[in-house]
Amino acid sequence: MKKNWYCGLAFLVIIVLTLFVTSASAYTTDFPKSYRLWQGSSAMHEIGVYGYCGTQITVKSPYGAAFDIYAMKNYDSPGTCPSNEYIMTHYDKYAYSNSLGGSATVYLDQGLWCVVVYARSGSGNAYVTADSNCFPPVPVPPSPPVPVPGPCNPYKTVDRSGFLYPGQAAVFGYYIPTEGRSQIEWYLSGSGSGSTPIIVSSMAGQVFTGGRSPNFDLYVFKDCNPQYSYCNTNYYAKGPNAYVSISNPQPGSTYYVMVYARSNSGSYNLRMNSYKCFGDTPIIVASVPVVTTSSSVAFSSAGTGSGADTAVTSTIDAPVAEFVQVTN
Repeated sequence: MKKNWYCGLAFLVIIVLTLFVTSASAYTTDFPKSYRLWQGSSAMHEIGVYGYCGTQITVKSPYGAAFDIYAMKNYDSPGTCPSNEYIMTHYDKYAYSNSLGGSATVYLDQGLWCVVVYARSGSGNAYVTADSNCFPPVPVPPSPPVPVPGPCNPYKTVDRSGFLYPGQAAVFGYYIPTEGRSQIEWYLSGSGSGSTPIIVSSMAGQVFTGGRSPNFDLYVFKDCNPQYSYCNTNYYAKGPNAYVSISNPQPGSTYYVMVYARSNSGSYNLRMNSYKCFGDTPIIVASVPVVTTSSSVAFSSAGTGSGADTAVTSTIDAPVAEFVQVTN
């Protein structure tokens, strides 16, 4: 009789150990698993996750029951998981069954994990699965280098020239196509009557010496022709050697440039550069009109396409002038 009692006790201990100290690997055929739990009971699995990606552990609760999952990472060797109660109070991850008869899921990354399935309410068979859609990592192609905004050559250059007496003005129109431009700029230089032009740089514009130097001013009006309308602007510069630049001019608009002889007479040279540069950002670099006092200046910013914008804070009207006929 006593021998049969000891055999029965040993059999019960084996059942309890099988239920509460279950060990499995996410990459073996140990899953799926199914076993019976009742309210307040739990089962533990020791799961090793290896490879390139993690594992999804899911427990499906039976009808009328709610089974939860608690997972704690084990940084020791296999077979050293603590008690179920300890794991349930020191877990790294957990998931509650979303409803009676629902499921709970946790995602485990690489490493050794101690996972407890706990019957929060109800009883029945727990169905536990371990799924891993693990594939070797696909080489990620290197990202192309980000273009760095910098100097670029003019997309188009147009030169205009003429002769003006004091109080006279000439107007030229520049249409911005629908594909747009990153920047458009104008350089204005002049020479007095009878002086000889000297070209100091083929890229930097033309400057002149000798004679009585005229003062030619530069005005730029958007979609307003000062020859036929009352116009005002924030883009203007007084000579000699006036310079105006507009970043990201409006596509579809026409910019009218007025060359005005404020004093003395002479010849003027107007150069327009337009740019199609990557990444230009409008930057206001002047809060007052650009004025150059030297009679011979090499424009160091010529041909950079830097995106500089010379708009000024104050708005002025176009000066009253006698307009001369020009050919656009």
